[in-house]
Amino acid sequence: MTAVARSTRAKLMVLLPLTMALLVAGAGFFTLSIATRAYEFHGTGEASSPYIAQLGLQIAGISLIAGLLGLGIALGVTRPVRQMVEQLEALASGDLRGKLAISSTSELDSLGGAVNDAISAIQRYYLQSMTGAVITLDAHGRVIGSSAAAEATLGYREEDLVGRRFSEVFTPASGSRASLAALESAIGTRKPVSIDDVEILAADGRPVRIGITASYLQRRNPSTSSGQVDEIVGVTIAFKDLNEMRSLRARLQQADQLAALGTVTAGVAHEIRNPLASLRGLTELLGRDVQTIDQRRKYVETMLESIDRLNRLIEDLLLFSAPRSGDVSALDLGHVVSEAVSMARHGLGERSVELRLSIETGQLFLVRGNRQRIGQVLTNIILNGVQATPEQGQVTVSLRERDGQAHVSVHNTGSFIPADVRRRLFVPFFTTKPAGTGLGLAIARQIVAGLDGRIEVESDPSTGTTFTIELPLAMREAVVA
Repeated sequence: MTAVARSTRAKLMVLLPLTMALLVAGAGFFTLSIATRAYEFHGTGEASSPYIAQLGLQIAGISLIAGLLGLGIALGVTRPVRQMVEQLEALASGDLRGKLAISSTSELDSLGGAVNDAISAIQRYYLQSMTGAVITLDAHGRVIGSSAAAEATLGYREEDLVGRRFSEVFTPASGSRASLAALESAIGTRKPVSIDDVEILAADGRPVRIGITASYLQRRNPSTSSGQVDEIVGVTIAFKDLNEMRSLRARLQQADQLAALGTVTAGVAHEIRNPLASLRGLTELLGRDVQTIDQRRKYVETMLESIDRLNRLIEDLLLFSAPRSGDVSALDLGHVVSEAVSMARHGLGERSVELRLSIETGQLFLVRGNRQRIGQVLTNIILNGVQATPEQGQVTVSLRERDGQAHVSVHNTGSFIPADVRRRLFVPFFTTKPAGTGLGLAIARQIVAGLDGRIEVESDPSTGTTFTIELPLAMREAVVA
């Protein structure tokens, strides 16, 4: 409490009791004077002296009682005010842990509640406005607040975090128990500590790698012996999601590699395309001189098929190096998905694979893009799912709206893609098919990324594999049928 506040409180503690005692004493003295004159007027002054003395003692006692009442009123008023001043001073020094508990008049109770609400609002705004992942602990090691980024990383809501201890929030994975135990011990002894890489388990059990740092909220309190000493009033735990950072770094590296690869690919493709056109023309000329029944006709047809296959590969390379967006307009994604599923059904042939289509009813899925390119992406992924599904299996294509995004999921049963293969699925020229080029999924991601969307894949040995395409929904406008 400041010197001015202490001086004001001291004055009130003295002046209020003194004023009330003087007022009562003054009123009593006036009453005593009138009574004395009345007795003298009636000639009973000597006989009334004991009564006058007794009245004086009564007035003195009432004055004393008035002074004590004034002291009680002063205490009742200054104690809540002193608590408010101390709490506001603590708030100014960064201590957000305190709450006022005032039992006084209803007005002071309301004022104390308003101060508590203001402190809670400041603490919530302070934490929720942070872009990083931050959790604050009180001096006893229990959570008193968290930022939105911390809640997203850990998978908890704020009300689930408040009141928990450090070890209950940061649950260690099997290989990180010792590191987190050492960190909690260091926090308990108020030592600065930082760990660059540790693995914890989020609320849903998924492993999360984080870098974590602990710092301490300090408040300077007066000491009777040595001036100013620091008091630890809380702990700030700041951490960062290394999984997200590594994923972003990998995407940036992949983007750089793809850009360089695209430049080289485009040059090589153009150089190969012209000689291939000449070879096809010469082969067709040679074929004119070979009869249909001639054995050499088979060689000519094989050469033409090989040249056409190379041409298709060149087309894919050019599309990968510089994907053409074509005419971009608003279109109904539901129609495009339906057409892609119909084409895939025609390609099933004699296979006993069930292909289902599920589109959320009552929803028009308008997206901006090129109908041909989006259809190419969908057809590629649906056909991949059909080819990977064993006999008697099932492929389900569903279209839903979530958070302003159109979600197309292609789920097939009976197949599983290991994690090391999933990481390489969209890498150019990587393929698990004997006759594949490894460009289909790479081109699909290029096209979707050009529309501000993304493609993700999940796979589980028991349930199968799911490819999910997310595209931002467009505003309603003229639809291209």
